[in-house]
Amino acid sequence: MSRSATPTGSPPRRKATLFCSVCGHESGYGGDWIRRDETLVCPDCGSVVVSQPAFGVPA
Repeated sequence: MSRSATPTGSPPRRKATLFCSVCGHESGYGGDWIRRDETLVCPDCGSVVVSQPAFGVPA
């Protein structure tokens, strides 16, 4: 089965696409997000997109 473009003509999104809820930036998990320890930050507006606790490290 081949993948087709979305109705708007843009390529289909990957399953692991993350979205910034502030500015709408989107990219894959391994995309252009800024990594700070266990946090992914939007490269466009600087908002935290994903924040994971560091297991085994005291807070």
